[in-house]
Amino acid sequence: MITNEDLLKEISQRELTELSDLNGTGELNQEIIDDAVNDAISFIESFITLPDNPTPLLKKILTELTIMELRKKNELNPDKERLKEIENYLLKMAANKIPSTLTEQQNFERTTSQSFVISKKRVSTKGFL
Repeated sequence: MITNEDLLKEISQRELTELSDLNGTGELNQEIIDDAVNDAISFIESFITLPDNPTPLLKKILTELTIMELRKKNELNPDKERLKEIENYLLKMAANKIPSTLTEQQNFERTTSQSFVISKKRVSTKGFL
């Protein structure tokens, strides 16, 4: 779903290595990262079914939750406000107010872009002056 490259867009290589190095070897531990990704996926799936083609927002949420899980494994305090925001996004996705797949997003954009109809009919200002 996400790769180390996705994580490196949010944090540095050094921080990723430090967060995944629970044994103190000084090397990146892919098993710890994969475990954090799985924990983040489980959290998301408590709200929605994780799609095969997630929207960029859902992918970013997964990335942020993975970083939070890595920080939690290192006994660092999570950002509770950001976690609450993520939960709100996931609740909106569960209620179909925000799309969770790319195909839903395309359909959502098509239906919402037609919400205003513009006509060339002149509006009379008689009685306003």
